[in-house]
Amino acid sequence: MSVKRPNYYPHQLLREQDFKDEQTYHVDMRRLHHRLFHSWGIAEGLEVRKKNARELTVEPGIAVDNKGREIVLRAPVTRDLGSFDPDSHTFITIAYSELLDPADRHSAGGSEGFTRVTEMPEITERRHQPPHDGQQISLARVRLDNLANIHHIDMGPAFRKMAVANPAAGWVRLSFKPVRLNPVKIDGRRVKIGSQMEAEEFDFVVDEATAYCNEGGARGSMNIPVPPGANKISGFRIAGTTRGNVTVHLYRTGWNLQENRGEKTELLKENVRDVSFHKDVPVDAPLDESHALAISVRAEGETVIWLVAAKFE
Repeated sequence: MSVKRPNYYPHQLLREQDFKDEQTYHVDMRRLHHRLFHSWGIAEGLEVRKKNARELTVEPGIAVDNKGREIVLRAPVTRDLGSFDPDSHTFITIAYSELLDPADRHSAGGSEGFTRVTEMPEITERRHQPPHDGQQISLARVRLDNLANIHHIDMGPAFRKMAVANPAAGWVRLSFKPVRLNPVKIDGRRVKIGSQMEAEEFDFVVDEATAYCNEGGARGSMNIPVPPGANKISGFRIAGTTRGNVTVHLYRTGWNLQENRGEKTELLKENVRDVSFHKDVPVDAPLDESHALAISVRAEGETVIWLVAAKFE
């Protein structure tokens, strides 16, 4: 479906819809640009400061939500936390909203209506951390003491996501350069990894272009660098040859900001048996600034791996 924008000519009779279409075109194009070329989050300012025992101030600033809408706070806003329980937390969020201001209501020539739409920030205090989805943008977590006074304001990366230009879209392509995974031992005894006891294995032999293992097999791990601004991995690729079987695991690692713990989430497991393979696998997993990616590859039989790659958005 094509996109249309108004086109004017001399003596054209302009209707109400023509002006609405003009506004819609420019607003939609700007938001599309924000959404595709920038991540959502805080662009500038919006720091949360303690004003007194039970009040805080949100400083002026700008954020962009996951629909590409600008959220602009032009003046400081004071919020009262007096309704919250002692020894508890509250989360300060900001979101986009619109309203029709009665001051913009006018009448002339027998008709009346609103001459402006007000775009305004909606600041909210929440008892629970909002979902990390870009609708409600978290600014800070506030800790209240046993007297319900403001004790600490946390504006760390677990609660504030910054909006950045997104140069991350596309493939990150790497030669496979693994680090050997030795059998796991506890108190000098080997333990099971998965469903099989680890046997004696050989290293991958790595040169400038490939990683090779002989018929004895090999097992190794490798990090995949995540580009700045990437908020999603959408694809994975591995290429090579094998006379046996290659098993690949892709993990999201790092730190889980939402649950405040380390993370090791398996995003995919692929088995490759083709003599010559160039395997593309779709992935749909969100990433944030505290996530990392790693792969584990196990080869059984003579194998040469030339390439691993990940697609980011």
